[in-house]
Amino acid sequence: MLLLREVISANLAKQKERELIIKLVNERKSCRDIAGLLGVSKSKVSFWSARYRKTKNLADLPRSGKPTKLTKNKIAEIKEELSSKALKSQKAGFSSKEVSLLIEKKTGKKYTLRHVQRVLHKIGLSLITPRVHHARKDPKKIEQFRDEFKKNFSRNMWIIPSLHLTKSDFD
Repeated sequence: MLLLREVISANLAKQKERELIIKLVNERKSCRDIAGLLGVSKSKVSFWSARYRKTKNLADLPRSGKPTKLTKNKIAEIKEELSSKALKSQKAGFSSKEVSLLIEKKTGKKYTLRHVQRVLHKIGLSLITPRVHHARKDPKKIEQFRDEFKKNFSRNMWIIPSLHLTKSDFD
């Protein structure tokens, strides 16, 4: 329900912005002035001004593209199975390839990895990038390297003072 409210709110904001653009165009303001006042691009102002002159409509046009053949029920089933697999296994997640095979098993249809990623994004999952840490990482040697690095290269390195953080900033 919250998502529906957010979508409606976003659409109303877009509509109001477009109406304001047309109001200012009718007041004989230039596209550049309107863009500056509203904080939008000049091309956006020009586009909606021209669109309104031609069609007298500020609504989005229907978008092209073939809708997915995965029904909402199938997507919910897949999400449920992924959730249960994630809880059972000790893995952090699953690959697009694994999900692709699951979808093929459930529906009998094969999807590209890119489309599988779109489906995963649609059901609220996010892509993570693993950060590898070596098992034998020695914190003392890391600190020693940092200290030596600071001593040897302080003359040759430029920093932005406001962005330079010290250890005391984290304590």
